[in-house]
Order: sequence, then C-alpha cells, then structure tokens
Amino acid sequence: MRIRNIARTVGVVLAFGLGASACGGGESEEPRFVAAGKLCGSVFSDDAVAAVESAIGDTSFFASGDDKLGKVATAVKDLYADGQSVYTSAGEFCKIKGEKRGSGRMNISFGFYKPEDVLDNRHSASQRLYELGKQAVAGAKNSSLRFECVSPQLDGSDKDPARIVGLMSFRERDVPESQALREDNLTVLHAASFALAKKLECENNGGLPQKAVLRPKPEPDPSQESPSQYR
Repeated sequence: MRIRNIARTVGVVLAFGLGASACGGGESEEPRFVAAGKLCGSVFSDDAVAAVESAIGDTSFFASGDDKLGKVATAVKDLYADGQSVYTSAGEFCKIKGEKRGSGRMNISFGFYKPEDVLDNRHSASQRLYELGKQAVAGAKNSSLRFECVSPQLDGSDKDPARIVGLMSFRERDVPESQALREDNLTVLHAASFALAKKLECENNGGLPQKAVLRPKPEPDPSQESPSQYR
C-alpha cells in the first residue's frame, strides 16, 4: 500500500511538473514569415496588401520585426524641433522581402525635404508624376511622396509645416518596368505615409486620402532628368 501511495504521489508531481513546464516554457517565438497585412506594424490593408503582393511577387514575407512607426514619428518630431532647412533622414520605416526566391524587396524610409523640391517636376524617364500629396513620383525602382504636416505634436507647424518625404526603393525582382508596377509601389508608399501622418496627428492626414487615388499628372520634358538622388 505504501509503495502504491508513493508511486501515485510521484505520478502527480511529474504531471504537475510537465504541466508547469508547458505553461512556463517562455514566450512563443515570432513567426518567420507573415502575410502582407502583418508587415510594417500592420499598416497595409485592402489595396495596399494587394499592391505589396503584386509588386513583390509573393504572398508570404519575412517578418519585418519591430514596429518602427513610433520610432520614425519620434525622429520626425525631434528633427523638426532642430530645424528642417536641409534634407534629413528620420530613419528606416520598413523592409519588405518575399519568402520565395526571385521575389522583390522594398525599403521604405522617411525624411524632410526642402520647399524648392516640389517646384522641380523633373524625374528619370522611367518615373511618372501623380496627383497625390504635395508631390508624388512613382517608378519601378524608386518612388517618393511628399506631404506637409501641421500638428499639435510639432510646435510651430501651424506657421511652418513639417515637410515630410517618404522614399521607397525596389530591388531584386527581375520584371519589366510598367505602369502597374509603378502604381503598386506608390500605393504601398502612400499607405506607409498615411500611417505616419495619422500617427503624427497631421491636420487632414497631411492632405493624403485614406485610400490612394492615382491620377497621373502631365509630364514635363522627358529629356530632362532630375539629378536628385532622393527621387
């Protein structure tokens, strides 16, 4: 009888130990691959999700890690307080890379632009202008979106709006340049820019619509190319 009781006690202890181990085994690991809607702090939805998948050429992506939206917003506020007379980077917002081999890669970052930048509509022959924000230039490899932000988070912006530029570079995927790819890239960049404008509480979301409406603008002389490295 005593042996049976000891065996029963040992069994209970072991069962309890295994249960505690299962419950207290630490936090679950973050998934290595995620859907487009989970990228970059989950700022993409609807058309932007479709644009990410179409541009990258995949429906599964390397997890983009920590949500950097708050960090970029903080950098914008700090840099604005220091002045915005020249281009200054507020840092990388997100990297997007497809799971399968041969898929594309996007890098999105933000910074400040100079007032005269939006007066110059020259760009490379492979890019196109769109009526979005203060200036939108869409390309198969590089795109930019400029908007102004008046916000209670940016002291003095009611008199001198923050001039924010979103930059997107697209690499690796070997596909021909096309209007569809340009507009996919701009749609993705718009979603990221809208998220930042909303985070900063920009008046009227920085003049950006919640959903990208892509209307091409009349083109300047195509023989003139902008020397700017940020377009």
